[in-house]
Amino acid sequence: MTYVVGVVGCGRWGLAHIRTLLELKESGFVKEVYACDTNAQRLEELPAQIDGCFSSWEEMCDLIEPDLVSLVTPNKTHAQLGKSILLRGLNVLIEKPLATSVADVRELTTLANASRTNLHSGYLLRYHPSVCAAKEIIEEGKIGLLKSIRYIKYTSRNKNPLANPVDGLASHALDMIPYLAGVKPHPFFTNIIALKQNKAAHLSEATECKINAQYTGLKRLNHVAVEISVGWEQNDRSLITIEGSKNALRFDFTSPDVLELGSIEGGFKRVTLTDMRKPLEAQYRNILSQSPQSLAHANTHLQTAEILHITVLRAESWSCKHAGN
Repeated sequence: MTYVVGVVGCGRWGLAHIRTLLELKESGFVKEVYACDTNAQRLEELPAQIDGCFSSWEEMCDLIEPDLVSLVTPNKTHAQLGKSILLRGLNVLIEKPLATSVADVRELTTLANASRTNLHSGYLLRYHPSVCAAKEIIEEGKIGLLKSIRYIKYTSRNKNPLANPVDGLASHALDMIPYLAGVKPHPFFTNIIALKQNKAAHLSEATECKINAQYTGLKRLNHVAVEISVGWEQNDRSLITIEGSKNALRFDFTSPDVLELGSIEGGFKRVTLTDMRKPLEAQYRNILSQSPQSLAHANTHLQTAEILHITVLRAESWSCKHAGN
């Protein structure tokens, strides 16, 4: 079976979606790719292989009968556009976040269940080759009981004036960590700080965020310490370290073919990865084929939204106390 996909929003990341879908079209997995944007210049600059362009998502959906609509639009538009598309009985992939409030996420998930459509979110790390391999190793018990997970992600990109480091960067970690652990708990946050140039800052102005949390009282997660450090406008670096009672795992998102298993004392050895598909490609293949992984992910939308909401509130509370007026 081949699929028809429509992409709404052709900015920087929307173009990445389109290019990935065109690669899938070339491979025969996707049949047709369409694009929609209110910016005519963006449409004119799209690759020639696109099957059609529209300035109205309604017109696009009326004419092409898509198997999936991907929303890659500003965050504030996600909820209303997502609801409108679901009401048409169409499957939708909404880039993170699904919506800007827990109430809207709850409404989207309720609507998707009622209309028997599939609602997906753009948390790509679940489809990263190293994350998939790490999850398998953890489930096989090769590192023993989980003890700690450390997530570091800094980028040289400038901060978006409308973004904060929790929603913009830490959200990936807050979605990925319960997935890796195979549980659906809410963490207990022990410390959250927001910084700009190494000084306390209000969350909306911060370029960096550090989060310490614990997952407690669970059979497989007995007091697991979680550290998340993220930021913009710094040297690019990323590293995930997962420690267990027997061994540890570590990998760098910028080197998707490298996953190491071992220990600091005994050294690390490289693990051979069997699936090296790019995360966005893997996400589309899973979503369009309605794989168990993608459907299971769809059941965690509300959990992730609630964790994000709590994290933002805690970060804002810390900022009010330490960053001044």
